[in-house]
Amino acid sequence: MLTPIVGAVPHAPFGPEPLDEDLRIMAIPAPAGGLTATLAQAAPAGEGGAEPVRALFIPGFTGSKEDFSSFLPMVQDAGYTALAYSQRGQADSAAPKRTREYRIENYVEDALAVARSFGAQDVPVHLVGHSFGGIIARATAIADPTLFRTLTIFSSGPKPGPRMWMMHGMRLLYGPLGARIAHRLIHPRMPKEPQGNSHLEVLRLRALATPMAGLRGIAKIVARFPDMTEPLRATGLPLNVVVGANDTMWPVQWYEPWAKRLGASFTLIPDAAHSAQLENPSALLEALTAFWSANDEAAPEPGPAQGA
Repeated sequence: MLTPIVGAVPHAPFGPEPLDEDLRIMAIPAPAGGLTATLAQAAPAGEGGAEPVRALFIPGFTGSKEDFSSFLPMVQDAGYTALAYSQRGQADSAAPKRTREYRIENYVEDALAVARSFGAQDVPVHLVGHSFGGIIARATAIADPTLFRTLTIFSSGPKPGPRMWMMHGMRLLYGPLGARIAHRLIHPRMPKEPQGNSHLEVLRLRALATPMAGLRGIAKIVARFPDMTEPLRATGLPLNVVVGANDTMWPVQWYEPWAKRLGASFTLIPDAAHSAQLENPSALLEALTAFWSANDEAAPEPGPAQGA
């Protein structure tokens, strides 16, 4: 049985990159408008078995659901139903026009709406936030921890880093070429010319689709977000910190001491930089599923999905 995502409608894929045939693309209603999402539905365990546990992925600054298109089938094969969505202003998701509509509370409201459409109010889901998405994921978990089984903070540092301040300092330069400048800081391989049916072409098209208001809003968030360590500990959620060993977006040496302060599990992913789901997906999958399964044992068994 397919997992129903409440209020979702089918949507065309973004960009020309070929997708796994099991992936479903949809738009989910949220305060921003329709947010596009990719779903990888795992099969129940045995005939008449319970529906698989679910995992929700939030992408980062200049990111989108397409950053997880090749990773979600791996999560699916591991026995989890996985959903990644593009946040407001990313790729083909709704893009409000004003910078003040890209505040942290706006992103949190969207994330809560997506989680509830995913059935998290009935059976809590594993939440994973990548980079800027990790900032939104931790604020979302604090806002309503009852929706989540666990929280994984993935390549997302504890406080604003030097590169975050640089992006914020460039915000006034975000003109017609601003999206390309910002995207190239994070994706140096992003091409200037069409690249056919490849992920590089997705990067190029995504930069062209990114609104200036969104860039300015996110740049302000990543340069000023607060320390959420104590509120996160107070949620009582099992916490996990994962980062690529070669990541340069935040200093890698910040992560392990922060994980200890959080009381969180910590994994350094070898042979990976900022996007381990693309650079070393097998190691990332192992880190996630080991953490999830350890905490699934203590969680209630998922029941039938709710909604239509």
